[in-house]
Amino acid sequence: MKALIRVNTYHATKPQPLRNVPIYTPSIIAVQSGRKILKWHDDALTFNKKNWLVIPANQQLTFVNEPHQAQFNSVQISFLSPPSEGIMSAIDNHNHKYNHNLQHIERPLIATDTALDFVFSQLIAIVKQKLSIEVQQHYLNGFYQQLLEIGALHLLFPASTLSMREKVSRYLSTNPADHHSIETTCKHFATSKATLTRHLAKEDALFRDVLAEVRMLHGLSLMQQYSYTQLELALRCGYQSESRFGQRFHQQFGITPKQYMKTVMKPTMRNIA
Repeated sequence: MKALIRVNTYHATKPQPLRNVPIYTPSIIAVQSGRKILKWHDDALTFNKKNWLVIPANQQLTFVNEPHQAQFNSVQISFLSPPSEGIMSAIDNHNHKYNHNLQHIERPLIATDTALDFVFSQLIAIVKQKLSIEVQQHYLNGFYQQLLEIGALHLLFPASTLSMREKVSRYLSTNPADHHSIETTCKHFATSKATLTRHLAKEDALFRDVLAEVRMLHGLSLMQQYSYTQLELALRCGYQSESRFGQRFHQQFGITPKQYMKTVMKPTMRNIA
């Protein structure tokens, strides 16, 4: 059964400084213990149990995950299906009506309340069920409606269409370790190499960089699940060279795989999606 959302959990027992972490699908990150300090332009935003980090697609985040009493835990929901056309078309009208809620429109932060916490928990719960796409979309639209009513849906979906970078990232992320080439990717999208390259260039992206980012993010997720050797990580991320994987990981995140592993607690639960 196709899932319309993806849920990942992240843990740490020591501070995790990470830079340029790619977000290639609209996502909400909820910190459950500890705090996340996000570098946002010239500001530093703090996220804890009382607020969510709401990020649209095609962003790169630089942050530090700071444990409290040796515990940092967060949940990230990635949204793979957009709101219904009716909800999307209502964004402009609703924002005009509730413009008093939009004084911090550019900050990717919304305060939580019991209603938001409830619908968020419902989304996490449906991942564990074998539900049809129609039923999943029903739950999603309810969540989107709740964000719309507080004037925050635009933070998650500022555009109604997917960018080429987002489309390519989603395709590559289904099997990051596969032998992906620009030719096979073009075949999947039924387009030419020149056309794909041109569309990515308009978004300041190169195919090889998009592929590397997807694989590096997959590496982070793997390390949250199990204590792999660096060679095992490299192979599971589509690299034949351990050293090349390590170099690319450090270039992306500003930390080596071994350094990152030292910050990760032995998880009591694995990623559930």
